[in-house]
Amino acid sequence: MKRLLTVAIALLISQAALAGVKIEHWTTPSGARVQFVESRVLPMLDMRVDFAAGSMFDPAGKSGLAGLTRSILDLGAGKLDETAIAEQLADLGASLGGGADTDRASVSLRTLSALDKREPALAVLNSVLHAPRFDAAIFEREKARTIAGLKEAMTRPDSIAGKAFWAAMYPNHPYGRQATPESVAALSRNDLATFHARYYNAANASITLVGDLSRADAEKIAEAIAAGLPKGKAATLPDAPRLPDWSHVNLPHPASQAHVYIGLPAIERGNPRAS
Repeated sequence: MKRLLTVAIALLISQAALAGVKIEHWTTPSGARVQFVESRVLPMLDMRVDFAAGSMFDPAGKSGLAGLTRSILDLGAGKLDETAIAEQLADLGASLGGGADTDRASVSLRTLSALDKREPALAVLNSVLHAPRFDAAIFEREKARTIAGLKEAMTRPDSIAGKAFWAAMYPNHPYGRQATPESVAALSRNDLATFHARYYNAANASITLVGDLSRADAEKIAEAIAAGLPKGKAATLPDAPRLPDWSHVNLPHPASQAHVYIGLPAIERGNPRAS
């Protein structure tokens, strides 16, 4: 009983804390959307810049472009090569993160909020976002690594089943397209630069800041990020997929365990009933 009461109290406290969070919203003069939560509990700043630049925006025949673009983004930018970026962040006690999924690509930064740490860390972030090098040697290395990863995934039953599931759920739609060793091998460095120029822009960006920061400082940081990006335009989302009729796909595999994927229609994103 004591354990149940403790759990109940913890849940109530966490819900109260969440209910008390003040999330401020605005749009920068350059057109980026911003969410900000001021928290003075720790001397830290966590922020993330999201772009509508996920795999759903890969051109036909170039599946894997969004993921490869994001993977190379912070491996050399401006005057900094990948080693210099890593060393500067380590010296500051800061870290970059992020990745790409079906809908979006993101770059995140965690840094101490003190000015002598925050400002140089933000300078690295801005360089990565505004002036990625897409160095030819790095491109070839990461492309080869991606191809090797895809080939290895093709030997795993969970990966094989997952790809088949998405293809069956979203036929003739970007969600159903999957990167293959062949599609990645066909990508060029120019493809990455073109994709970055189209989708990594202010109108297509969402900036989130949480931490030991004032609203005024958050506005300055967000606008510095957005102003350094091309103004651009927001990505046009593909039409909603037409889901197929009920179907069952069985893929024989000599694995000792079965992998089962089940999908069904749900409320689409943006539907008023989902809010």
